[in-house]
Amino acid sequence: MIKLIVAIHRRPDMTVENFQDHWLRQHAHLVKENPATKRYIRKYVQCHTLPDEYQQDEVAFDGTAEIWFDSVEDKDAFFNDPDYQKDIQPDEARFADMSRTVFFVTEEISVLDNT
Repeated sequence: MIKLIVAIHRRPDMTVENFQDHWLRQHAHLVKENPATKRYIRKYVQCHTLPDEYQQDEVAFDGTAEIWFDSVEDKDAFFNDPDYQKDIQPDEARFADMSRTVFFVTEEISVLDNT
């Protein structure tokens, strides 16, 4: 199992509230309902930066998405799938500054789990 982590910057013309609302409500719905998601994604988590963090210095990122796939091949297939490209990809630019957003592929290694 591999995990894609996406460190997201919001568009500069969006408030934090508008960014978080769009990402959580509209974008998450598109991801959950998309046929490509059903074929390739095992888990999708959004991690939103806490509001109090914005009262300090500029935040490093406005949030991260964690997307689990069975393999790198499934990750590649998802992003090349016409259903993703038609429905999900165009929405990303509606709330995220894609020029500053970072994607990286990881393998999760559990060190401690007290859940």
